[in-house]
Amino acid sequence: MLHHGVAQPGDSLPSRRDVARLPLFRPDGADTIFSTLEAAFTEHEAHREPSVEFRSPGPSPWRAAQDWAQRAVDRPEGAPLPAYEPQFDPPAPEAAVSFAIGVALGRFGAKGEGILEEAPADALPAGILVVGPHDASEDSLRHPACAPIHAAWAEGQLAITGGTRVTLRDWLRKDLFAHHKGLYENRPIYFPLSSKKKSFVAWVSIHRWADNTLSTLLADHLSPTLRALDLELTGLNEARATLDKKAKAAADKRYDAVKPQRDELAELIELVKELSQRGAPPTDAECPPRKADAPFVMDLDDGVMINSAALWPLLAPQWADPKKWWKQLCRAENKKDYDWAHLAKRYFPARVDDKCKTDPSLAVAHGCFWRYHPAKAYAWELRLQDEIKPDFTIDEPGSDDARAAFERDHAAEVEVIREKERRRRELKARQAAEGEAEAAGDAEGGDADGEDEEAEA
Repeated sequence: MLHHGVAQPGDSLPSRRDVARLPLFRPDGADTIFSTLEAAFTEHEAHREPSVEFRSPGPSPWRAAQDWAQRAVDRPEGAPLPAYEPQFDPPAPEAAVSFAIGVALGRFGAKGEGILEEAPADALPAGILVVGPHDASEDSLRHPACAPIHAAWAEGQLAITGGTRVTLRDWLRKDLFAHHKGLYENRPIYFPLSSKKKSFVAWVSIHRWADNTLSTLLADHLSPTLRALDLELTGLNEARATLDKKAKAAADKRYDAVKPQRDELAELIELVKELSQRGAPPTDAECPPRKADAPFVMDLDDGVMINSAALWPLLAPQWADPKKWWKQLCRAENKKDYDWAHLAKRYFPARVDDKCKTDPSLAVAHGCFWRYHPAKAYAWELRLQDEIKPDFTIDEPGSDDARAAFERDHAAEVEVIREKERRRRELKARQAAEGEAEAAGDAEGGDADGEDEEAEA
């Protein structure tokens, strides 16, 4: 039987004739209904930021088009199609600012080009947008690439904040991530690397992340800001030593504001250094420490979850989940085993390598299939040569030598594998021929059934 529409082992699958006998309700005007929905959805996706078809923010007719299509399908038989008059839902208040951030980070084209393969020269360098607690020369908001962000904020601030006195700087540091994470359904594409109290936040586009991104963040933004704060504190200490009570009071007040920010930034810098040089620390006493020191390297094949997990100390002030995911990766227990990930092998190389020796699929993921499972690799390669292309090979470090050695040292096993693959291909060809014959018979039977019905009528 079928469970949730999925065939179970032992089920007898329907034939072509069974499928052809299924009743199909096709309402009058189906082509018009479909084309209207298709056009509305295309426009909707062009204005929906997480979509691969996204171009720029804009109103969406999708909800109204669905309502119209339902009324069209449910109308009485013979009744004309209801008139379709497009109605548009406006974009979210944050949409223009979010788009401007994407343009500044080099993710989107400013003129509606959509997702860019390469960031333009006028985008923020290295795909990093740094925001501090106050206007500073090292702050990215001074960069020309951020001009569209300021313009979008000026236009949409009241709608975004509900009229409260929230500055762009504060919204970017404290409120943007909640919107961004929800917009991308908990798989954000901009990571907010944050200090403990979110006084300093570096937004980094994962699609522009390079191996030296953390080092660039340190050298071009965080360290210069720390030096500027240290210089300011030195000057404030000199002012506090004056006999002028008014000047001393002002200096004391400013010192009390700047010193905590300086210490918070210094703590952030130490975390960035640790991750850029060695990797993430344990989350708590129950979390095993990493078994190897290695700089963090973004690997998009690992997905947002694993990459964010390996950056958990920098994301924890804004996003709690990566800390939990890192602990699961470190423990590798039951269903929370992420040893398929490249970052798992980076920080737990021996554990992952041992599993690759017994798990062929894991060996494929980590490029050691030929090394640990040559017979299976040989068989898979032959099959994929039939299904993909005749000269297909499973390419890994040393795979050519491993293949040659297997053919040389295991000639009898090679012959058995080849014979098994030959029989599989013969069976496949017979089944294909039988399927074509059955389809032809079904077509003839359908015509005969139609003729019988006409004769009975």
